[in-house]
Amino acid sequence: MHGITMPVTGNKSLLNYSLSIRLCTDGFSFLVSSLGSGQTLLQETLRCGDKETMSEALVRGLQLPRIAGRHYERVILYSTLPSTRVPLDEFRREDMLALYRLTFSGGAYRPEEMCFQVLPSLEVVEIFPLQISIVQALKQHFPSALVQGLYGAMLCHIAEMQQGSMLPVSYHAVVLDGGVLIATLNRGKLHYANIFRAVGNQNILYFILYVWKTLALDAWHDLCTLYSADQDLYNEVCQYLANVELRDMNI
Repeated sequence: MHGITMPVTGNKSLLNYSLSIRLCTDGFSFLVSSLGSGQTLLQETLRCGDKETMSEALVRGLQLPRIAGRHYERVILYSTLPSTRVPLDEFRREDMLALYRLTFSGGAYRPEEMCFQVLPSLEVVEIFPLQISIVQALKQHFPSALVQGLYGAMLCHIAEMQQGSMLPVSYHAVVLDGGVLIATLNRGKLHYANIFRAVGNQNILYFILYVWKTLALDAWHDLCTLYSADQDLYNEVCQYLANVELRDMNI
């Protein structure tokens, strides 16, 4: 476990906190920030113990004094479990498990474990699984907390960044821990989205260029936007594509 704590000044805007929790495969990542300034005040990673359930690990994290000792205006739990998306006008709650199994046939999930979130700006619905015990543990501490899929939240962020753009097609690559999320928007609507597992810049570069070629995009005129990428990856992409932008993914 490790944490980064920053001192709080007398500015009242720093008293309005938000808590973001990422559900990972082996634990949780906690991020406390100021709603007033956007400043990160604390980052904490907590691993699930050998004889500990994920819900028990979440409760242990929420009870840490440096996390529990604040009043939060906003609490969001982001799931990093695999997700799938369907058009909004084709979505039915009773079909969620069947739709999810079309993409991920190996998961032994129950209907009550399926969650969804509407991505209104993209006119799609993201479907993802989540243990009921984790949601219950979260709601016991924060009844108004939101539960979202991390990748859906990233797609919404991308759509917001594209508002007002005159480009008919936009290409986006978000560097993740152990992979890359690649999405394209066609006149503001989601056209393509997929996550590729990859370690290292060379493998990430391969998938960026592979999808770019598969979608028959123009290397001289179409724009590629990289999020959360380091300078080395940016420089490597620039060797193959003429128009590349580098941005942060603030989620």
